[in-house]
Amino acid sequence: MSMTPNEARDLVASIPHWHHKFEIYPGVVTPGSYDPVFLWDKLQIDERCAGKTILDIGASDGFYTRRMDMLGGNVTAVDFRRKEAHGFGVMEKLYGKEFHYQHCNVYDINVDGVGQSDLVLFLGVLYHLPDMIKAFHKVRSLCGSTLLLETHSDNDFSKDIPAARYYKAASLAGDITNFWSPNAACVLDMLHDACFDVVRHETWGDRLLVEAVVSDDPARSRKMDIAYGRL
Repeated sequence: MSMTPNEARDLVASIPHWHHKFEIYPGVVTPGSYDPVFLWDKLQIDERCAGKTILDIGASDGFYTRRMDMLGGNVTAVDFRRKEAHGFGVMEKLYGKEFHYQHCNVYDINVDGVGQSDLVLFLGVLYHLPDMIKAFHKVRSLCGSTLLLETHSDNDFSKDIPAARYYKAASLAGDITNFWSPNAACVLDMLHDACFDVVRHETWGDRLLVEAVVSDDPARSRKMDIAYGRL
């Protein structure tokens, strides 16, 4: 979309709050509260996007969606907000491309509509969900190969005992949409029961990053099949 930098800045200013801080147009940087480049480097997917189907769950303002598209990925974005209600719609206008976008929460993602993706990004979403294991069960149905998960994580818990801390009301960061802070052991065990094999994981501060690949072991799926009514 051809426009002047001032016109682009006016579009950016039309959005009351930006989460991602990034250069959205030459010389125009969004006033986001979070710099996603740090996490992007940790994902290590620069060489893995080309020709892949990718599902970006919790796409927010679209930094990751756009970056993966620029690297040759076929990206579908999902967020619980309409794209016009945050920066994603403006990102599309300034990038010059409209993405396949589902406005829903993770539990309601239409599997038939998006199919299974080679790569699923599930960044900054898990701790906002009241039922974490149900979310992993849904994500497994959407993932054909590799999952990249990043979440708030209570790394002060014992490293040997899988546990999660619950946050009532808005007691975590003043945000009423925050529910849980699982430790790494808890997340890894939930991924195991949701039929994922962990390839690598890393913690820093109160964050956790996990890369996992799908498992097709039928014995591993039995627990979730019983839990969510498939048996």
